[in-house]
Amino acid sequence: MPLCRDVALLRPFLAKNLPGTNSIADLVDDTFGSRLRWVRVDDVRDPHAVLCRTRRFTLYADSGPAASRVLAEVPRNMRLAFSATPTRFCRAIRKNWRGPDAGRRLWYNHCYLYVLKRGRLVIDRTHHVSRLLPGDAPMIARSWPYGRSADQILRRIENGPGYCIRRKGEPVAWGLTHDDGSMGFLHVVEAYRGQGMARTLTTALARRLLNIGVQPFMYIVTGNSASIRLTASMGFTRAGRFSWFGTR
Repeated sequence: MPLCRDVALLRPFLAKNLPGTNSIADLVDDTFGSRLRWVRVDDVRDPHAVLCRTRRFTLYADSGPAASRVLAEVPRNMRLAFSATPTRFCRAIRKNWRGPDAGRRLWYNHCYLYVLKRGRLVIDRTHHVSRLLPGDAPMIARSWPYGRSADQILRRIENGPGYCIRRKGEPVAWGLTHDDGSMGFLHVVEAYRGQGMARTLTTALARRLLNIGVQPFMYIVTGNSASIRLTASMGFTRAGRFSWFGTR
């Protein structure tokens, strides 16, 4: 399937399938420093499936056959690693994968997509919020339990909104955006939990995204009931099930 060199051709398809295409729209537009390598489609003139390549693949299609068509042409030396892809396509991806790790056992991380419509945000200003600074990156990397380096955190601070709550000058809670525009990295240091800091940070980050014309959205692991309750209580609504998966 062809490489898409003019992302403007994708916009009608992406707009038609919002909010499920939020991640891909922000990746192809490089809204938050996505480091996009390439985009493939099943048909340049009439796309029904889009596959983006950054550090991982991200896929959206309006049908299983369209997904299979675009997957069939992935270069065979590619490692199987997907993010923010509708869960219903996991089986098709597995079936059509021809890379060097074809047939190996996969890990999965299933999430719900939550989106916020303008005017729905429940505001919380309990705590004073400040912008994250480049010098905060090493401390956040040490505290973040999911293996991000200080350089990766620094890129997120430099390329997207990032806010924190400070005590004695040091961040004790923070939230940023991922390279696909989704809200994430929300973390509160253990000693400061239970004070409503996550709600205040969600307010600050969502309001900033709305002000720059981006719909706030986030992915929450399906078993994370506390985050699901928090997100729903702040005006976000569930809009689908998406998965991160790949070979170990």
